[in-house]
Amino acid sequence: MSKTLKSIGVECLTFPKARQDEAIHQQTILRLNSFLGCENEIFNWNNIIAKPDLLEIKMKKPIQYLNPETFEEDLLQNDAQWPFADNSLFLFKSDNPFRLSLYKSFNEKLFLQVIRIITFLNIIAVCLYDYQSRINQEDDNRNRISITLEIFCNIIFGLECLGSIIIKGFVLGKNAYLKSWWNVVNFLTFIATWSILGDIKSENQLVHILRVIRLFRTLRLIQDSKILKKQFDAFIGSFSRLGPILIPLLFVVLYYSIIGLHLFMGITEQRCRETPEPVNEDWKAVDDIKFLCGIWECSENSYCGSLADYNLPRNRTENVIEQFGFGFIRFDDFFYSLFVVFTFLNVTGWSGTTFMFWRAMTTYITAFYFVSLIFILAYLLSNLLLASFYESFLVLSTIKQNKSIDNEKEVIENEIMKKKQQQIMTRLAQINEQKSKKRNSKKKYQISLYYQDEEDQQTFLSEHFQKFLNISTIIAKSNTFKYINCTVIIICAIVIVYDHHGISKTSYQSLMILDFICIIYFIFEFIISLWGNGLAEQFKEIIDVFDSLVIMTQIILIIVLFFFDESIIVNTNRYINLIKAFKMLRLIKLLYIARVFYSISVLARCLIQTLFKIKDMILLFIIIILFTCLFGQEFLAYKVRFEQLPNGSYQPVDSINGISASINYEGLGNSFMAATNIFYNEEWHITMLLYGEKIWVSLLYHIFFILLGQILFVRLLLAVFLNEFCTQLKKIEQEIKPINFTQYYKNAVGFFVSILKKRQRAKIHSITSNINAANQQQLKTQAQVQTQPNDAKKNGKLSLFFELKAQKDGANPNSDLIDYKVQTPTNILSNKESIIDYLRKPEEKKDASDDHVKDHNIEDEINEIEDESIDHENIKSPGQVNDPSSSRKMNQNIRKSVRRENSEKTLFIFAPESDFRMLVTSLVTNIYFRIFNFALILLTCIRIALLSPLEDPNSDISFTLQVGYIFLTVFYILVILLNCIAFGLYKNEQSFFRQSIYNIFSFVITIVDLITLIFDISHPLSKFVTSLRILQFIQIGAVFSKNIAYAQASLLNAFTQMIQLTIFCLILLAIYGVLALKLLKGTFYYCDAYDSIHKDFIIKKEDCFDYGGSWVNQILTFDTIFQSILTLFCTATSENWIPLIQQAWNAVDVDHQPIQNYNRIYALYFQLFFFLGNLCLLNMFIGLIVNAYQEAKTKAQNFHLLDETQREWFQIKMQIYNMQPLVKSKKPSNYIRKILFQLVKQKYFKIFWLIIIFCNTIVLSMYFHRSDQSVGDDYNQILDSINSVFVFIFAFEIVCRFLAKDKSLYFKDNSNIMDSIGIWWAIANLFIRNHEDYNFHFRRISNAISVAFQLQRNFRIIKRFNNLEKLFSSIFSVIPNSLSMLFIMFIFLFIYTTLGIDMFAFIRTQSNLNGWDQHFRKFSTAMFSLIKVASSESWWFIMVDTLHEQQPNFACNYMSTYADYQKYGFNGCGTPYAYLYFVSFHLIFSLMILNLLIASVLGAYEEHVKSEESAVSKYQLNDVLSLWRNYDPEGKGLINYKDFWKLSSEIAIIFGVAQDDLLDVNNKKNFLKVLNIPIYESKESNMLCYQFHDVILSLTKISVTLKYGVTSLEPTDKTVQQKLRIQLGDLQRKDATSKFKPTSFNSGDMVAIIYIQKKFRLWKKRVQLKREGGDYKIIYNEMSDLKNLIKKQIEMEERQDLKSKIKE
Repeated sequence: MSKTLKSIGVECLTFPKARQDEAIHQQTILRLNSFLGCENEIFNWNNIIAKPDLLEIKMKKPIQYLNPETFEEDLLQNDAQWPFADNSLFLFKSDNPFRLSLYKSFNEKLFLQVIRIITFLNIIAVCLYDYQSRINQEDDNRNRISITLEIFCNIIFGLECLGSIIIKGFVLGKNAYLKSWWNVVNFLTFIATWSILGDIKSENQLVHILRVIRLFRTLRLIQDSKILKKQFDAFIGSFSRLGPILIPLLFVVLYYSIIGLHLFMGITEQRCRETPEPVNEDWKAVDDIKFLCGIWECSENSYCGSLADYNLPRNRTENVIEQFGFGFIRFDDFFYSLFVVFTFLNVTGWSGTTFMFWRAMTTYITAFYFVSLIFILAYLLSNLLLASFYESFLVLSTIKQNKSIDNEKEVIENEIMKKKQQQIMTRLAQINEQKSKKRNSKKKYQISLYYQDEEDQQTFLSEHFQKFLNISTIIAKSNTFKYINCTVIIICAIVIVYDHHGISKTSYQSLMILDFICIIYFIFEFIISLWGNGLAEQFKEIIDVFDSLVIMTQIILIIVLFFFDESIIVNTNRYINLIKAFKMLRLIKLLYIARVFYSISVLARCLIQTLFKIKDMILLFIIIILFTCLFGQEFLAYKVRFEQLPNGSYQPVDSINGISASINYEGLGNSFMAATNIFYNEEWHITMLLYGEKIWVSLLYHIFFILLGQILFVRLLLAVFLNEFCTQLKKIEQEIKPINFTQYYKNAVGFFVSILKKRQRAKIHSITSNINAANQQQLKTQAQVQTQPNDAKKNGKLSLFFELKAQKDGANPNSDLIDYKVQTPTNILSNKESIIDYLRKPEEKKDASDDHVKDHNIEDEINEIEDESIDHENIKSPGQVNDPSSSRKMNQNIRKSVRRENSEKTLFIFAPESDFRMLVTSLVTNIYFRIFNFALILLTCIRIALLSPLEDPNSDISFTLQVGYIFLTVFYILVILLNCIAFGLYKNEQSFFRQSIYNIFSFVITIVDLITLIFDISHPLSKFVTSLRILQFIQIGAVFSKNIAYAQASLLNAFTQMIQLTIFCLILLAIYGVLALKLLKGTFYYCDAYDSIHKDFIIKKEDCFDYGGSWVNQILTFDTIFQSILTLFCTATSENWIPLIQQAWNAVDVDHQPIQNYNRIYALYFQLFFFLGNLCLLNMFIGLIVNAYQEAKTKAQNFHLLDETQREWFQIKMQIYNMQPLVKSKKPSNYIRKILFQLVKQKYFKIFWLIIIFCNTIVLSMYFHRSDQSVGDDYNQILDSINSVFVFIFAFEIVCRFLAKDKSLYFKDNSNIMDSIGIWWAIANLFIRNHEDYNFHFRRISNAISVAFQLQRNFRIIKRFNNLEKLFSSIFSVIPNSLSMLFIMFIFLFIYTTLGIDMFAFIRTQSNLNGWDQHFRKFSTAMFSLIKVASSESWWFIMVDTLHEQQPNFACNYMSTYADYQKYGFNGCGTPYAYLYFVSFHLIFSLMILNLLIASVLGAYEEHVKSEESAVSKYQLNDVLSLWRNYDPEGKGLINYKDFWKLSSEIAIIFGVAQDDLLDVNNKKNFLKVLNIPIYESKESNMLCYQFHDVILSLTKISVTLKYGVTSLEPTDKTVQQKLRIQLGDLQRKDATSKFKPTSFNSGDMVAIIYIQKKFRLWKKRVQLKREGGDYKIIYNEMSDLKNLIKKQIEMEERQDLKSKIKE
């Protein structure tokens, strides 16, 4: 600790006796708590902060600048410096009075408040500006006011800017004005604002640029808030750290762009034409057919063709429609390809693009291209971008660490000063409090003296108030009052949600009456709570304030209705009912406080606390949207006009008399909605392309803000929300504990049992009293018997018998009990208390059994009853000896042994020693039996995929599938039977049912299959149950992939939480949906199927019928609470919810025809909900899944048993055990191969190939469509020739590397395999491309694959540069996790696809289920449709098409069989079950499985980051591999002890051990002893060796210990060690143990081994010299030197051991 303190400049002061006395005296005066420590107190950081007087900060005194509040005193004392330039504008020096006064004024709070007000006025002025003046010649007074106000504000800002320049200096000097980018923006906006005096219609582009720059004034809202400014700076500063993800992202975008260029180039011109060939160089496309053709065949009287086939110029207008992306969605050159690929980054219109191109290109290739693109970009790289961006934001913002304090010294100093001030201020507050109490008591005493009468009167009046206050407090604090409040809230909510369209008048009035009663009670509750709790308690929390405001709205509503003489109770006004519906918001308070719904209450608290914590980020979000909105107005407002086509889409026109698009920037409200759609990723590309046809700046505007807003800021906001939500969830779960319902149940049971015991004791007491009376009667009878004659004594038994009989016939109520207990008459006489004891003992047993409730086995109870019956049968005569307890025990033992034998028997037949059972056990545990079971599941899945309701049941394939179904079912029954014979069904721990939950699934599914076959059931549900067998693949995959096992565990763990969260979300949707229910119920009806010429005459429902129309309703409405919830669910989970807004803002009233853009204010309702529903509620699902996945993974890896250091070390160990030694290439013996080997190894040779690869990529990107018309006829042919040359150069390179290296080594590298396959494909493509005999589509696909293989060679460039390789390693690290999640995703897609085919195969062709792009008639297309649903892009359109039933405007038939299909064709109706199908799919797949993918990607990225930042990174381990290869060129994994001496030093240096420490021989010896690496011996040469993993692991461990000073790397608990050892499992490989055997030596014995071997060599040399007659005295001298060296070494070690023992 002392070194650490000294290193930061902190020293402990000497504390003499005089100073101690002075400190004690000061404590006594101030009455402070003692903060002096004893001499032996341990100094840690807490003690340093807690005892500041013991420390003195000895460091360089920080520079103090002038404080605006005390700068005059600072100048007089010369303690502070001027913080800005010494000479401002070469006029004002630092001591200038005017400059100093400005400095003081500009830092006053009043001035800052004035600037904030001026900022708001300026923004209001900008928002007031009406851009309609661009098309309207008249001048508007509104714009005059706006310009005047903006000029006024700009003058104020100009003066502020001038003053700041005078204070700080302009450019030169310290902290000058323009050295801050905020000030640069302010200065530019001041200059640019004067541009508004110019004409908005000016053609001068400089004016428009300045008008745009002036809008940066909006950022002053951020600049004037320290918190917002800090977070915005962190947001902007985070861009610099996005390189590790942006570069791989850019590479993938370029890769797919070039492939798409060669696959789809020129495809967009393939349209259905009116004529077979061009007529007069004009070949018109059919306007009604808005699809590409090629794979899809055109209808009759139309012909597929491209203008390029006849060298005709491109028609730029034929594709300018929404279905073709207004001509922008095409791959005709590299830049268009880049634009199309970019749109896939955030899943924008991807399905429409896919549907557009797969009609012209091979369907499966097109689907694979676009689906893989969306997976890699939108789900893989975008989440990696989110993780990287969020991590960098945390570093730069206050969320992770406070950067306002620059260094640790200031932190400690400030903490010490705070502690001092805190102690003094606390004591002063206590003194002031005591003085105030004395003053108040004295004042009260004086008042009571002089105003005694008035005080008595006030006391009398306050008594009644105090009584009311006490009663209110008692009521408000009581649980009964709270229960009643919750009950009334629930009743009120039920009353509100029961309202619906079409409700009867009587029911509606009853609801209104009940609603008014609830309002009255809420007012009463509010008054009681307010009086009882007081203002402070009533408004203590945010939720209390919110709840009180809700009640106050009802009070205000009643007052307003009363004054305006409106009906208070029953009122049909929609807006009044809307305000009444605000009472539904009280459910939030109910969820917040109700511990009965513990999980939902926790989620409610988490959501509220999270939103409160991130309120600054939400405010920043709103400001950035406003910034985007103002820019959109300036760029696009009224610059493009449109006309609406009959199908509802828009097309740009040149006239200024056109209309506005549905989403536009004309007006502040419309512009704000359009800007919000960009941040919400809601159909922004349609608006961009609509305006982009006329204004190119639209493309730049939308792309820039989609990158800044949606991809970066919104994702950052979501990441902050998730982080805070998870934090609050853990915090609240610790603070609030659930109600122990088990304890309540036990208490209730105990209460009832106690009542029963009391009644039983009362009964026993009455029985006992009666028995005592009987005994007394017996005593009297005995006395009478003793006085009788002797002859009566002889017949005593008989007379006694008759007495007992008489007693029995008498009034004794307990005679039956006596008869039951007494076996002989003598028993009664000999034992008077026997009956009482008999009654008491069972009662005691009963009490014990009641107090200790146990689980009983039903069979044991039956056996006990049987034992009792047998005991009763064995009752013997009084003369016989009877021991019922012994016989009972004997019978029980016999039966237990029988049961034990039966339990060990499987199916009650096969004993463990049975030969047949042993045979079956060996069979089911055989690997081939498991493969057979796997094959059965695979065949079942193939059969289900081939099944289709459109297949003729009498066809051969149906017969084959049915026979296969029978055989598969028989085999499943056989498999289950064999497993039951081997392991049992359910009794044992290893029984079939207890092995896995999948076995229970298999058993149930097999039973369903058997019933289906027996009763010939053809219901879709049976096929759905059978398809669940594919879930067993998850069990199989978990064996081979740990990621699948983690996902499986997390799904099971999170399932309960997901259900609870779903319920919570449904409640919130109901609360929000009620608001729309009150306003929009019954207003979504519209008139359909009428003549368009009567459109303007249809206003109401009656008009629709008069003109022959059909009055129909929309599918998604707000007519009931359930439909409202569904509509909001579709809004929250869909990417295209603008049509739902349009339905709302077109609605007029009940039975009224909708009017376009009638009330666009409803857009605010939907956009506020989208923030709550999509950005908050749905991301709560992600938070739960991420938490569940991390917990499951941590527990599976046993990391929860380790601390951070041990966890990091274990991960390093796993990396080491996954490593294998590299094999070094040998120089070939062949002359030609030797030349090639030298050539391949040359550095310049490698650089040359990298240049060739890069040039080839450039050439491949230079292709473009119609190059013959713009550049030349031979342009593309020249590029083809150049590309062919590159192909042959690559072939030469690959051949050279293949011949230079060994074949075994060459094919171990996956890149070499890919190069070999790619080059052969590229060579074959050269011939395919030049032969017209091949199909056009085949040639295109072959060329695209060849290009893909050529582009993948760019990874060699990446491998060449370490920095680039590190960037791409983050992507490669998450690929295994992603593939595992893809496996699980496919399984669930398979299940829902099979069910969807059975449910929706016959549905009539409609706009979305059009029979080609989307339908459920074929397995592949149905699965692709579900992929679109999972991506949330317009998924509810598909659901709507599957819900259509028979209506006046929709003719269909209800079909379920193949016969119906033969009769009606594809004309089936929808089904209401589609609600359940799509909603459940979205909940399970989109909200769980896809979020699980996100969790796995984020988890893998986090592990990757930790591995790179760990004590030993993987790059250091790669360097170790390279070093090892020099000493073990064959990669055997063993090196001899001589090489190890050198290798250990080199590896230790890599790991950070100082080289000078290893040069000392003694240090090296100690180092080897500490390593303690086992030594192996070669069986062939008796050479001593070290193993690869042992060496690397030991060196890594000692290096981590030396470098970081960490010693506790391994856990001390043996159980934990065993678990970790098991987890390593097969990683601890001993590959060379067959050739080497272990020894008892380790690296610590190496010195002795070297000494012995050297001594042996000297002895051998002496013998040899002696034989040869040489002088061998020199050898004796060498041996004596060696002995002395060893002796000294041993003595030194003994001294060290002795010192260590003395210290201990």
